[in-house]
Amino acid sequence: MLNLKLRFDGSHLKALRKTTPYSQEKMAELLDLSRETVSAIENNKDHAIRNLSIEMVNKWQHVCESHVDANTKQSFVGHLRKVLGI
Repeated sequence: MLNLKLRFDGSHLKALRKTTPYSQEKMAELLDLSRETVSAIENNKDHAIRNLSIEMVNKWQHVCESHVDANTKQSFVGHLRKVLGI
């Protein structure tokens, strides 16, 4: 599991979730996380961001992808490329 050592902004994941009909509780269920962890990631809590893996970011994006509009997707992909240095 590759943790994101650079600063990932959880608000981008929140923006993805907000394009879906999913509550934090439903998103947590789909990702096999607690609702508190989803909230912590979305609100950039240090412990949650430090433990965030690229696999979890990918899974989060995959769960949301059928709902995401082009602007939100472009913003998310741009941020991810910046974090990963690509």
